[in-house]
Amino acid sequence: MAGKSFAAGLFSLLCLVPGAFSAAGNIEWDPEIYPNNQIFPSLVIGAATVKPDSEVFAVWDGNHIGDAQGIVGASADGIAAGSKVVLEVRENDVMRAGRIEGTTEADGTLTLHPKISWKYDKLANVRQAVPIDVTMDLKVDGVSCGEKTVTATLRTVNDCLFGVTEPGDEENYSDYSWLFAAYVNENHPWVDQTLKEALDTDLVTSFDGYQSGDPEKVLLQVFAIWNVMQRKGLRYSNVVTTAAETESVNSQHVRLFDDSVKAAQANCVDGSVLLAAVLRKIGLDPHLVTVPGHMFLAFSLDDETMVGLETTMMGAADLDAVDEKRLRSFLKFDPEEKRNEESWATFEAALDTGTQALLEASEKFDEDPDYMLIDVAEARNLGILPISSSLGGR
Repeated sequence: MAGKSFAAGLFSLLCLVPGAFSAAGNIEWDPEIYPNNQIFPSLVIGAATVKPDSEVFAVWDGNHIGDAQGIVGASADGIAAGSKVVLEVRENDVMRAGRIEGTTEADGTLTLHPKISWKYDKLANVRQAVPIDVTMDLKVDGVSCGEKTVTATLRTVNDCLFGVTEPGDEENYSDYSWLFAAYVNENHPWVDQTLKEALDTDLVTSFDGYQSGDPEKVLLQVFAIWNVMQRKGLRYSNVVTTAAETESVNSQHVRLFDDSVKAAQANCVDGSVLLAAVLRKIGLDPHLVTVPGHMFLAFSLDDETMVGLETTMMGAADLDAVDEKRLRSFLKFDPEEKRNEESWATFEAALDTGTQALLEASEKFDEDPDYMLIDVAEARNLGILPISSSLGGR
């Protein structure tokens, strides 16, 4: 990939081509997996339909044969220009056999990446990081250099890759934060159910997105969704660590929809992608905002105004406790009205906190990779697919 160098992972194989020493010379090659011998199901599934010319995905340059966005392949030295090369990747639990062949156009380090046919259903069911062997065979001018195997780490589908720093070169950073948009699943049945329940609260009569042209009505639609998510008992949970962290590969644990709904818990990313999915469903324009160690939601009120929403404050109100307060109180009040009052108080505070954080972060967008504004609609246009819990047959 542009500006990238890979760690070997295994000792080199010396290939002496019989009878063709002057043509092929000494060939050293290694199988390699990007990034850092790790396979991220989130990257494979989420970016499966990313457009080849997309600038968000780093590509291989230089002396390269095969898939410009490939993550499974090999690098070789000592192959002369004009040589015919073939790289074969053997089938394993998550990928089918792959093959790439071509003719080298230049001397020097050659990289090869076949187009891999992934077993997406298997990837979607990976819930624990495990080792996986990837075996390859390199042939030069019809002569095999022998099979070679690299043991990679197969990450869980919940591990979202968001950045890669080349070892020893901190300025060589590849941003993958757009992959968080893959966890926004606006097609999940939970979204439709949530909207139905939000209408039942009578806070709004319909969800018409921006059709009214009134920012206050847009805000009220978002509050109705916030309100019903609080009624569902969604709580903040600081589950962010992953089991296979490395210094050069940055990732974040993100629950899939089914997991968050079942557990009624969400970390800052989980809550943001949940709410973003519902907002997209009603035609609003959500953005995911990343700052160091945190994420929150932003959305447009109209063509000129964007506000932030601190989703971790959703659990600040205990709406279930309203009935207990009414029973203990000598004052009579409408419990539904009281629930809405307490919900609005947290919503208003979350707006204030999120909007202030958005203003502060906006000064560093496009300058600091720790501060990103991820447009979910733009990610969809680029081909970033939602990661579906049902893909794995669950």
